Amino acid sequence: MKDFNDDLLQEYLDGTLDDETRQRVEAHLASSPEARAQLAELEALFASLEALPELTLSTDLSAAVVTKIERETAVARPLPRWLWGLLLGQVLAAALLLSSVWASLLDRLGTSQAFATDWLATVQLSFLTWMSEFWVGITAVWQQPNLPNLTFDLPAAQWALLFGLALVVWLAGNRLMFVHD
Repeated sequence: MKDFNDDLLQEYLDGTLDDETRQRVEAHLASSPEARAQLAELEALFASLEALPELTLSTDLSAAVVTKIERETAVARPLPRWLWGLLLGQVLAAALLLSSVWASLLDRLGTSQAFATDWLATVQLSFLTWMSEFWVGITAVWQQPNLPNLTFDLPAAQWALLFGLALVVWLAGNRLMFVHD
């Protein structure tokens, strides 16, 4: 029998082989003295293991093992209520400060949309001028005048989206700052 091994012998001793495989193992055992010796060793081993006394542990470790497994496989715990309150307080304080300043800004500067557009245009123009000068300097150093000229021509709505994204990152940072390992 080519596929004869210890696993087949163990399954033979356990009685878990199907009839055809069991008959092939028995035929191989009848024809091979080495296989019979292996079987006798396994039977002696199992008999000696069954003869061992059953010992009870002096300390029950099951609760400690289960706790350790739960701790290692635990998903991130939810934030405590006081931390949610702190985050809500920060958002409310920022909203109150903005609402108290917003009215005075509107009175002094006219419409907020014109102010934001003018301010963003000024910032954008100065940044683009700086970037243009930077690229001119790079091309002069590399002596490759065909480098692309970068422009950041974003409408006010996209700038608002960027500021909103910064707010989301700030809120996520506050949550991550208080997470305990």
